[in-house]
Amino acid sequence: MPGVCSICSHAERQTIDEALVGGTPYRDIAARHGVTPSSLTRHRKGHLSPAIVAVQAERNRDAAVSVADRVDGLYVRASAILLAAESGKQAGLSLAAIRELRALCELLARLTGELDERPQTLVVNLQTSAEWLDVRTKILAALAVFPDARAAVVAALEPGRGVIEGEVVER
Repeated sequence: MPGVCSICSHAERQTIDEALVGGTPYRDIAARHGVTPSSLTRHRKGHLSPAIVAVQAERNRDAAVSVADRVDGLYVRASAILLAAESGKQAGLSLAAIRELRALCELLARLTGELDERPQTLVVNLQTSAEWLDVRTKILAALAVFPDARAAVVAALEPGRGVIEGEVVER
């Protein structure tokens, strides 16, 4: 017969539940409340109140919205400062406001996912590029008067082959 959940019967269950849905690491909760990480796992899977999970999800959503709202509010204020500076012919203040607006636009783009700064990878197939085909044709034409050298270059350019100390070898 299965035993009673040690977290459900714990004196600080509410605090533990809030820590679980708040993303606190299990080892920290376990150390703080004298329970085991495995009991926390079992409790989260089977006994955690759906209401607490919903409340935490709402808090997370509100926090994310409020950050974007705060940045948007700063943008509005910086725009007002820029307009006032431009109307007052204050070039230094105008430039400072423009810098702030640029930084706020960048921050908003990061928050909304519009700005992706991950490195991009470009793959180029040299065997089919027009530039390489042109260079290869010119090299082989120039070597036409040197048949041995031309043959060695052709062999070296074949996939899986190369030239080491004048000899064509398989790679």
